[in-house]
Parts: sequence; C-alpha cells; structure tokens
Amino acid sequence: MTAADTSESLVLSSVEDHVGTVVLNRPGLLNAFNLVLARQFLAALEEFSRDEDVRAVVIRGAGKVFSAGGDIGEMLGHVRKGEDRAAFFRAPLSAFGEIVVALRQTAKPVLAAVHGAVAGVAFNVMLACDLKIAADTTRFTQAFIKIGLSPDGGGTWFLPRLVGYARASELALLPTGLDAATAREWGLINWVVPEADFETSVRQTALRLARGPAAAMARAKALLNSAYEHDMASHIEAERLAQVDNAASPDFEEGLTAFVENREPRFGR
Repeated sequence: MTAADTSESLVLSSVEDHVGTVVLNRPGLLNAFNLVLARQFLAALEEFSRDEDVRAVVIRGAGKVFSAGGDIGEMLGHVRKGEDRAAFFRAPLSAFGEIVVALRQTAKPVLAAVHGAVAGVAFNVMLACDLKIAADTTRFTQAFIKIGLSPDGGGTWFLPRLVGYARASELALLPTGLDAATAREWGLINWVVPEADFETSVRQTALRLARGPAAAMARAKALLNSAYEHDMASHIEAERLAQVDNAASPDFEEGLTAFVENREPRFGR
C-alpha cells in the first residue's frame, strides 16, 4: 500500500440516467488491484445495489487500460521484506473473491466496458459481469502463471464454463494473449467496437439496460446464475415461478401495452 492509496480514491463512482458507473482509478499504475482498491470497489457496488435510482451498473478503468491485474510492485516489495506471504495474500484475495460474488449476486445488470489491457484478476472480474463490451484494440491475458501463481478471482470457475476445458487450460497454463476479436469468438465478451466508437457504444448499451424492466431482468439474472445448480425439471419450475411474479408487475402491463401500440416500453415509471 502506498501513502497515496490511504488518502486517494482508487475507485470513483457516479450515477447518471439511472446508470451507476464504477471506475478503477489508479491510471499511473495501470489500475492495478490491491486491497484498498478492492475494498473501495466493493463499497461502490454495495451502494449501487442499495440505491433504487440505479438500474444498471458499468465497470470501467481510467487512463490507458482497464486494468493490468494485481499490483506486482506491491507484491514484490512484500516478498523482498521477507514478510509472511500467506498473510499478505489473505485479505486481498478474500476481497477479490467478494467482488466477484457481489457482481454475480447484485440484482442489477452489470456491464464491463474494457479497453487497452485486461489481465490477471481484472480479467476474472470482467468475466463476473453480465455483459462485456471491448474496444477493438483491447488485449486479454490471464497472466498468473507468468509470476508463479495460479488464477484467482473465479477464473478457474468461469473459464471452463465459457470456453470449454481445452481453451480454459490454454488460457490458464500457457497464458496466451487474446485480441478482442478472438475473445469474442471464444465467448469471453459480447461486443467488439472500434476504439473511436467505444464511448458511444458503452453509453448506449448501459442506457438500454437501465431502461429495461428491472425486476424481470433481476429474475433472469438469478435464473442464469442457478442454471448449473438445478436439474432441468427443477429449473423449469424456477422459471415458472419467476414468470408468475413477472406477470404481477406493472412492467408486464406496460410491455404488453407498448407492443400493441407499436412503441418503446417505458418501464419503471
């Protein structure tokens, strides 16, 4: 931890048009993750989860990259001091894991908007988001093996599910760098847009999420989260129960009315 870390905001947050934005704010250190940043990240997520005005969340990075992953300089300094390495990792890794769980558990849709470089734990934080949009110049790498570590932040949970065992092994064991087009082809991200159009595309996508039917989207996210936990019959029953709840919502009537009137629905108003 640096002196600046104790007094500066390593994570910025703001709300506009019902979109809550979380910005990793260590651009001078390529938005490297450490314990202070992780705790501030969690606090911002928790605040947005409670804030009824926030209907969608965007995760971003300040400066040239989304994030280069864990703070290598901080790790090396700790190792060279001869301090307890297990103790050093205990709190940051717990916080990184809590971020991933919070991203999955929040009822609100989360969009990762990534650019530049997405490495290490930042890669896995991105994977925990519901949707991902990348500038076409973005590069992705798991990177952990390069410094003698195995993946954390849920990487070994997400990757086999998203890309299959063979590609997950390639990413984790031989940390292959992927360009944005390949990351999309492999199913790691949803959209690749020209760097010049990135800001506009992020805003348009975030607004689409914020204007959706919040309760129905929350139920859809919960169903997707539990898809690997249920057998088919149990999951179909969970879908039925969710749909019954959706039908009781004013958003359902608004959606039907808008369809019949051939206009865009105005949910949550």
